[in-house]
Amino acid sequence: MKKTKVFFHPIDGSGALTISWSSGPKGDAVEAKKGSGVGFFSEKGDLLCVIFDEVQSDNDHQILEFDRDHIEITIKNGKVSYTAGQRAIALRPRKSIKRKQPIIQQRIK
Repeated sequence: MKKTKVFFHPIDGSGALTISWSSGPKGDAVEAKKGSGVGFFSEKGDLLCVIFDEVQSDNDHQILEFDRDHIEITIKNGKVSYTAGQRAIALRPRKSIKRKQPIIQQRIK
């Protein structure tokens, strides 16, 4: 991922926290499958930015999970740290289809 920018300006002890890896257009927001927030993805499916909805400014720990990506943040004494990664996608083996071979008939002269 490219250079990371973290935006966190809490009001009265909490607020939204944004982590961005792209300065370009972000497109539509995709709600996290787990956690409270959204992510923005490129047309290729690369994670460009995430926004955690409500983060406590002193101490907090949250995770956002999407189809392939997950982001984990930890706030300790007002300092933000995060990890980002992709989940392994379990692929199912294709079902093999047994096809009957055509019967070839030949005339014997």
